Amino acid sequence: MSIRKGNIFWYKTLMEVLTIQGDFDFFHDYFNNNAVYDIGKNMGLIRKKPLPIPSMFHYNDLSIELHPEVYDPAEDSFLLLESIKINSQNNILELGTGCGLIALECARRGANVICTDINPFAIQLTRRNIERNRHRLKGHIEIRQGDLFSVLKQKELFHVIIFNPPYLPTTKKEKVGGWFDTATDGGGTGLKVTQRFLQGLHTHLLPNGYAYFIFSSLSSRSTLERYLKHQRLSAEIIARQRYGDEELDAYRVIPTA
Repeated sequence: MSIRKGNIFWYKTLMEVLTIQGDFDFFHDYFNNNAVYDIGKNMGLIRKKPLPIPSMFHYNDLSIELHPEVYDPAEDSFLLLESIKINSQNNILELGTGCGLIALECARRGANVICTDINPFAIQLTRRNIERNRHRLKGHIEIRQGDLFSVLKQKELFHVIIFNPPYLPTTKKEKVGGWFDTATDGGGTGLKVTQRFLQGLHTHLLPNGYAYFIFSSLSSRSTLERYLKHQRLSAEIIARQRYGDEELDAYRVIPTA
């Protein structure tokens, strides 16, 4: 099980219970993520950091290494991955690649992929995962470090752009610190990074290209719709899943002008 973006507050409560019971070692071993430790440290509940536990998982023919400073693939990741439509020889851009799972799956299907992340641990991890799976990839894949579209040249265009953004409405008190925040912190509205993503689509999508992203019902749908209209983007929900009180939507968007 991984720490999904929408569950971080639930984990915080569970940590309080397990720490009171003296079971924090079990908690860390089970979830295997430094964010868990950071929450406990910030709450003053723990002092000594457990040693990290190497972790791997498999998806189709891919072998994916995980890292405690990088967001693990979770329900939102797989909802997005199973919703995207990729053709062989497509030029694909994935922003915020994390461990590289989505980018690697696109390359396995024959697409040519550029993936990016601002997190240096994610860059190193994705490079290792690319080399680990090189023999299974039919398309080319390249990893670049930087913030969203900043790593691209002006004329680099793509058939498909993919992003699982930080979508949690987050206050300063709710931040856990470290690189995990970059994967979860959507600002006060939950749409701070999504808004910037939508602003860059016209510049880097080919004619008839489209983009995919994840939206959480914890954010304001009316605000999202306003952003989409302002950027002249036509949007449709192509997949939806509910997790407790939260609903996740996979959106596909197409420039209208």
